[in-house]
Amino acid sequence: MTQTAPNDTPPLPPPGKLLASAEIISLADHATKRAAKLGTVIDGLEAGIASRGEDAAKSAAAAGFPPEDQASAARKVAAKARGEVAANSEDTRWGYIKEVNAAAESVALTATLFASPQAVLVRAGLGTPERTNYQAQLSGAGNAELRNMAAFAVATSNKSLGAAIVAVVDRMPRRDRPLSTAELADRLVGDETRAVQDAIAKIKLAAQSALNINREFQAGRRDPLARVKLALNKKENA
Repeated sequence: MTQTAPNDTPPLPPPGKLLASAEIISLADHATKRAAKLGTVIDGLEAGIASRGEDAAKSAAAAGFPPEDQASAARKVAAKARGEVAANSEDTRWGYIKEVNAAAESVALTATLFASPQAVLVRAGLGTPERTNYQAQLSGAGNAELRNMAAFAVATSNKSLGAAIVAVVDRMPRRDRPLSTAELADRLVGDETRAVQDAIAKIKLAAQSALNINREFQAGRRDPLARVKLALNKKENA
């Protein structure tokens, strides 16, 4: 039987649209606010359920039932109310969840293309005469000239020049490279990259938070494990 060799070719990035830095940051703010709005809506629903349970307990007390029966009446009415309120609010709640999930799904490609400052810098000026000319001029440059041009690129925030330097240096044997392209990329686009990565993390956290609070509402109880995981993710991305 003929065996097929394993395919070691890296997969293509996920489909979608590459969003600009400002778009991602704005989307993160929007997703966070929509998740928070869902929380406010659910808090209101919980208050209504609790109120119906309290009314049942008061009625039982007025009828002379003992405290344990009052508590039992409150639980039964609250459980019934939760089922009714959950059914009546399902479209509203899932509207918020779908909106936040759509935001999280829309950043998949951007997350891949902003995986590191180097991934961002290599796209700078791509296809422009400026970058093409820089790359042609630097193709025969020596180590001292490349280091000098890298310093100049950082000093002038010239990303196209930086990208051209990275293209030239990355073709050299690793032991012969005169500078760290990772360090160069970090100095030129590191802040931008981290801002986008932080925004993407906030969008993902908003989506997970929306799902968690909705699950807890439907179940009528807290999920300690989900809360701990979300808290750890927030701390990791703080």
